[in-house]
Amino acid sequence: MSALAGETARVHVRTRREIPLLAAIIPALAGAALLTLPRARAVWSAGEFYDSDDAMRAVQLRDLLAGQSWFDMTARRLDPPDGLFMHWSRIVDTPLAALDLLFGLLLAPEMAERATRLAFPFLCLALLFALAAFVARVMADRPARMLAVWLVFLSAPMFMQFTPGRIDHHAPQIVLLMATFGLIALGLDAKRPLALAAAAAPLALSLAISLENLPFFIVLLAAPAILFLIEGAAASRRLLSFALGLLVFAPLAYAATVAPSRYGLSACDAYSAVHIRAIIVGALGFAALAAAAPRLETFARRAIALGLVGGAALGAFIASAPQCLGDPLVGLDPLLRDLWLSHVTEAKPLKAFISDPALMVSTAAPVLLGLLAAIVLAWREHGLARGRWAMLAAAILIGFAAALWQIRVFSSVTPLAMIALAGAAAALSARLAHVMPLLRWLSIGLLCLFVSPMGLAVALQSDGEAAPRETRRACLEAAAFSGLAALPPARIVAPVDMGAHILAFTPHQVFAAPYHRDNRGNRLAVDAFLADPAAAERLLRAAGAELLLWCDGGETGNALIERAPHGLAAALARGESPSFLEKIPLERSPFHVFALRPAQ
Repeated sequence: MSALAGETARVHVRTRREIPLLAAIIPALAGAALLTLPRARAVWSAGEFYDSDDAMRAVQLRDLLAGQSWFDMTARRLDPPDGLFMHWSRIVDTPLAALDLLFGLLLAPEMAERATRLAFPFLCLALLFALAAFVARVMADRPARMLAVWLVFLSAPMFMQFTPGRIDHHAPQIVLLMATFGLIALGLDAKRPLALAAAAAPLALSLAISLENLPFFIVLLAAPAILFLIEGAAASRRLLSFALGLLVFAPLAYAATVAPSRYGLSACDAYSAVHIRAIIVGALGFAALAAAAPRLETFARRAIALGLVGGAALGAFIASAPQCLGDPLVGLDPLLRDLWLSHVTEAKPLKAFISDPALMVSTAAPVLLGLLAAIVLAWREHGLARGRWAMLAAAILIGFAAALWQIRVFSSVTPLAMIALAGAAAALSARLAHVMPLLRWLSIGLLCLFVSPMGLAVALQSDGEAAPRETRRACLEAAAFSGLAALPPARIVAPVDMGAHILAFTPHQVFAAPYHRDNRGNRLAVDAFLADPAAAERLLRAAGAELLLWCDGGETGNALIERAPHGLAAALARGESPSFLEKIPLERSPFHVFALRPAQ
């Protein structure tokens, strides 16, 4: 009985130790839910999509549930008649489909999908909070866990990746990046080599979803190699564990997401042959180094050996697809890059927002402060702790550099920066141990608020681009599509940024949508809108278009008008109707919809 009582007491102690963490995560989730309640209501009541990728993901999910093949990533109604093979995979579709089927037991199909779109980002945010606490515990100590949850709460909602209705892959990718980093940081400990093998699982899963975490993974892949370079044979078991994990999980993720008929094809924008070959060569090289560790006694020998492994992996990459060393969107048509991609907010460089200094400061400053915190902590610590903080600093640095190119990377790097700030805040709290606990934690909590993205945004009163966004929003609201959806299914030419919403809200086919692989359909739409009415008619008839749609507002539409003041887009914006078009009246809709008259 005494042994049982002792075990019960130990369980009770462990449970009590977990309560503070739950006391941080639950209020953070509640706060996030309250902050995004208006959007949740809009998703539930009207089925609103606030991003084209969410609309396209819903279309892809519906196709899967309707029986489309697991490996068939063709969007059938995009770029008719053949459809467009997307660069996405089924990884994110899997939990979405599971939730949809679960809610479908109780709700009608339309409402089950809406419930899925509410539950999925909420679950991802809960995972992010839990993983942030885990990483903070690995990097610092138990008090840092609550601070990490608090700081991530003050950053994630601002970046809109975990808000209601967000079912695209960005939230899962942020979660998988945090998981990979935490497991690699844990596995750097000589006592936890299996953590490195486990880290290969979220890494491979992330690559199978998309390549957006690749810059971070370059740093994380290098960490065990640098450890081996410094420690030599003492690190061989950890290096071997990581290599075996890569050799198991990378091919598994590849086989699970790539059709056998495409095993030999290389693509710069998706997990493909070029990536799996480089990973396998690198992992085999790591395993060989671990086996040869006793003979690599000197630093110079290990450096040469690692250089050979890195060169072999890079060589395999270049031999497969040398063009993929540069821009992953290398295949995008230059005109589309100019008139469409350069106007996509998340794809713009940070300097594009120089007109809104408050937005720039609240976005970039917390990441730079996190980078500084990680560097200082690495300098103050020794041994394993120094290596972990240095790895975090490197990951934040490369993330910030990538965010200078495309601002959307801030949503991935900011949670990592918050871990560094949590570590710094925990260190400061330890120095203030003589202060009354309530006052100490209140001071630390306020300090975290002041250096967080949300705190800075409130303090600086950043307005962002609210007015232009509202103008675009009117063309993408669910109610605007009801009249269009009632028309018989047809092939529609519309502005690029409206394509995904048309697919999600109507039964029609569209030529253009905001996806870089749709060069043919997007170029057709752009060329038609830029051409004079006579030339536009020839293009539209040759493509088999049946309807033409225009909606005023939006940067892409404005760019078309500015580029060709006498083109079709400019004429439609002025309210003119070319003779080959017959306007279809739609009640309570911002759309101007035209049918092509029979050819004369």
